[in-house]
Amino acid sequence: MSIQKPDFNDPITLQVMWDRLVFIADQADSALGRTAFSPIVRENHDYVNVLLDARGRALAQCTWSIPVFITSLPMAAQNYFLPAFPPETLEPGDVIATNDPVIGTGHLPDMVMLTPIFRHGKIVAYAGSIAHLPDIGGRPQSPDSTDMFEEGIRIPMLKLFKAGKPNTDVFSVIEASVRLPREVRGDIQSMVAANEVMSREFSRFMDEYGMDDCEALGEAIFTRSEKYMRKAIAAWPNGSYKAEMTIDGFENDVKLCVSVDVHDDSIHVDYTGTSPEVARGINVVPHYRVAHSVYALKCMLDPDTPNNEGCMIPLTDSAPAGCILNPQPHAAGAARNLVGHVIPSLIFKALQHVVPERTQGDSGGAPIWGINCQGQRSDGTAYGSAQNFHGGQGGRSTLDGLDTLSFPSNCRVTPIEMFELAVPILNERKELIPDSAGAGKYRGGLGQRGVMRNLSEREMNVYLSTEHVKHPCFGVLGGQPGRNGAVLLNGAPIFPKGKLVLQPGDQLTVELPGGGGWGLADERPHELIKNDLRLGLVTPEGAQSDYSYTRGEV
Repeated sequence: MSIQKPDFNDPITLQVMWDRLVFIADQADSALGRTAFSPIVRENHDYVNVLLDARGRALAQCTWSIPVFITSLPMAAQNYFLPAFPPETLEPGDVIATNDPVIGTGHLPDMVMLTPIFRHGKIVAYAGSIAHLPDIGGRPQSPDSTDMFEEGIRIPMLKLFKAGKPNTDVFSVIEASVRLPREVRGDIQSMVAANEVMSREFSRFMDEYGMDDCEALGEAIFTRSEKYMRKAIAAWPNGSYKAEMTIDGFENDVKLCVSVDVHDDSIHVDYTGTSPEVARGINVVPHYRVAHSVYALKCMLDPDTPNNEGCMIPLTDSAPAGCILNPQPHAAGAARNLVGHVIPSLIFKALQHVVPERTQGDSGGAPIWGINCQGQRSDGTAYGSAQNFHGGQGGRSTLDGLDTLSFPSNCRVTPIEMFELAVPILNERKELIPDSAGAGKYRGGLGQRGVMRNLSEREMNVYLSTEHVKHPCFGVLGGQPGRNGAVLLNGAPIFPKGKLVLQPGDQLTVELPGGGGWGLADERPHELIKNDLRLGLVTPEGAQSDYSYTRGEV
C-alpha cells in the first residue's frame, strides 16, 4: 500500500511533523542522560542533541537544550565537518568528532559529534550531539590558563568510529591523557549511543511518511521560521542601539561594547570597542559569541516559533579581530562562559528603551559560577567533579527575577548527594542571601550562599570560575544593581578566580550575586514589599534603604 506524502504547505501538518522531530531528539536526549557516567553530563545536563539536515542545518533539538550548543553545533557542521568529510568519504557506522574550541563551543571539554544518517545509500541527515566531558587533561577547567595548549588534549576532526568499529588508537590516546578515563570514555560512548537512537528513530519517521529525503521538509520549516522572525524584526524601529558594560575579567576589568543595528527585517550585532583578548582562559571564540547573540534576540523577538536554522537567517554579528570576543585561534578559553554568558544582558541593556517589556536586568546566573574540585584519594586514585552555582535572574517587566537561575546556560545543578559521592566535600550550607536582589519596580532574583568543607586527608585543588565580584549586576530602566558576589576561605575574602588549594578541613564559601532590578524602586507595589518581608527575602533594613519602606507600614 502506498503512503500518502505529507503536505508541507499545511501548517498543522508541519507543526505535527516538527513536534515529532523534537520527540526524536528527546529520545536521544534520554539515551545520553541515562547512560552517561559523569555528574556534569548525567546530573547537570550539560549536553544537547540536535537533528540536522543533509546540509548541516538544524531541523530540531531536544527540549532541554543549552542555547550555545544548539547554535554552535550546526555552525560546526556547516563550516568545518561537512567540508572536511564530504558525503562520498562517509559510510554507515561512521562517527566524526572533535573538541577543537574554534570548531565547537570555545573550550576543550566540549566534545562535538556527528553521525551521518543514510537512506538508500545516501546521506539524508545527521544526528548531532555535544557534551561537556568531566576532564580533558592539562590544567583543569579554570580561567587562569594562559593559552589553549595548557588547557588539555585537542582532538582534531576525525572518525571516532569507522563503519561501526571504534578507532581504538584515538580512544587510547584520550584515556591516557585524562584524569578520569572511565568517565570520559563512558560519556563519549553515551554520545555515540544517543546519535544511534536519533538515527534509528529518524529513519522510522521517514518510513512512516514515505520520504526519501528531508529537503522539502527542511525548506518548509526554515522558510516559515524565517518569515516569523523577519516579521518580528520589522515591528521594531530602525536604528542603532548601543550599550556597554564592565565585568571583572581576571587581573584587569573587561569592557564589552555592542551596537544592535535594526534595518527593516534584519539585525546585525556589532561588538566594536570591546576590550582586546587576554592571556587568560576567558576569551570567546566566534561560534560561542554568535550563539549568545542569536539566543538573546530570539528570546526578545519571537520566543514562540519553533527554534531551527530559519530563525538565525535574519541575524548576523561581528567583532573586531583580536578582541576578547574574536581572539586568535590558540587563545585560552577554558572559562569562556565568564564573558560569553553576559552577552544577552548586554543586548538587553542596548534594547531596554526599544522594547522595555522584553528586556530584563543583568543576571547573577550569567555567568554560571563553576567550582571545579580535583585531587587524589588516600589510595592515589584521582577524583574530580564540578558543581555549578547560579545567582539571581534580572528583574523583568511584570515579574521579579527568579532566584538562583542558570541563565543563559540552562544547566541544572548536581544534587548535593551526588556531588559528595564524586568528591570528598561536605556541603555545610546552601541558602538564599536576603537583600541581595537589585531593587526596582520588579526586583532581581536573590543570590545564594554555599559553604563547603574539604573532608579528605589531602589537599584539594579547587578551580574557581566567578564573575560580578567587583562589578555587580546592573539594573535596567532605572532598576538598581544587585549585591556583589564574594568568595571566602575560612571566612576571609580571597581572589575569586583560578586555582585555590584547600587544606584538609578548610572551608570554602561562595556568595553568588543578585540580579539587577527592572524599573524604578519607588514604583514597586507595597504588596510585593510586604510579601518579601514576610518571606524573609528582604530585611526591614533592606526595605527601608531600597524602598524607603518601614515596618510600621506593613
